[in-house]
Amino acid sequence: MAEYLQSSKAVIFHSAGTGSLSEVKLPIIGATQVAIRTHYSGVSTGTDKWVISGRFEWGNFSFPLVPGYQRTGVVEKIGNKVSTVKVGQQVFATASLNYANATAGWGAHAEYGICEEFEVFDATSIPLNRAAFGVVAQVGFNAASRINANVGDGVIIVGVGVIGASGALCAKARGFRTLLLGRHDSKLAKINALGVSTANIKTVTQDELSDFKPTAVIDTVQNPEAFEMYHRSLPATWAAESFGNSRIGTGQIIYSGHTPDGIKSWADMAHLQKQELTVHFVSGWTKDRLVKTLSLMKTDQLSLEKLATEYQSTDNSIEFLFNNIRSGKRPDVASYINWT
Repeated sequence: MAEYLQSSKAVIFHSAGTGSLSEVKLPIIGATQVAIRTHYSGVSTGTDKWVISGRFEWGNFSFPLVPGYQRTGVVEKIGNKVSTVKVGQQVFATASLNYANATAGWGAHAEYGICEEFEVFDATSIPLNRAAFGVVAQVGFNAASRINANVGDGVIIVGVGVIGASGALCAKARGFRTLLLGRHDSKLAKINALGVSTANIKTVTQDELSDFKPTAVIDTVQNPEAFEMYHRSLPATWAAESFGNSRIGTGQIIYSGHTPDGIKSWADMAHLQKQELTVHFVSGWTKDRLVKTLSLMKTDQLSLEKLATEYQSTDNSIEFLFNNIRSGKRPDVASYINWT
C-alpha cells in the first residue's frame, strides 16, 4: 500500500537546537486515525524550547523530531473505524503519529499530520488561529478552575506569556477580579486590551498588591523571586481580626507550567506554613478540559489570537521564530505558524 501523502513540510530538529523547515514522510493512515491538513500550529514557547533542546523530561523524544503539540486544520481523510469526525470538518488536534523519518515531539508543527481519533476535537465555529492555542489555553483553564474563591475575589496572575494570559482570561470568565503582572509594557498593553488589569512587576508596590486583596495567585514564572514578590499579599493567619474570619488560611498558589532541569523549590516552605497557603500544581491536558476550553473559545472570552503574532511557514520566518525560542527570547505574548 502506498503512503497517504508522500511528504509534508515540517519544522524538523535534527539534533538539539539545530532545526529547519524541511520535509517529512507520513505513515499509512490506520483504521482509527485521522489525517489533517494543518492551517495553524500554536507555539508553546516554554515546552517547545525544552523539546527542541532535548531537555523535556516527560517524554522519550529522539532526534530528528518535529515539535509542537497543538494545531488546527481540516480533516482530509479518516480511517474506516473513525466515527467522531468527518472529512472536511474543522478540528483541533494534539499529538501526531511519528513520521517515517522523524519522531513526533508531538509533531504539530507540520503541514500535514496523522492523529489517533482520540487526539482530535471539533473546532467548528471557532476561528482556527484561536483554536490553535487549545492546549496552552487549557493549561490556563486548568489553573483558573482550581481557584477556590467567591465571585468578585481577586486573583493575581504572574507572567505575560500565553499561559499567563489564558489563566487571567479564564479566571475573569469565572467572575474573579484579575491583575496580571509582567515585565514588558508592550505585552501588558496587549493583555490589558482584552479587559485584564495589568501592572509592571518592576514598578508595582507591595502596598498596591495588598490593596488588591487577592485570594489566589496563578504563578507561571515559578521561581523564588516571584514568590517573594506576591506571597505577602495573600491572606495570612496572623492578619485575621478574629477566628471567625473566613479568609484564615484560604490563600492559594497555583503553579502553572513546566520547569525542567531538576528545579527543587519555587517557594519558602516556612512562609507557606505560616500563612497556611494551599499550593496546587497543574500540567498536561485531558479530554474533558480541552472540550471545555474549546467551548469557551467559541466566545470572545478566550480570544488569544488577538494577542498573537503570526509567522509564515517559510525558511526565514521559521528560522527567526525558533532562534528566539531556543535562545529564550520571547518577543510575543503568543505566536502561531500559518501553514496555509
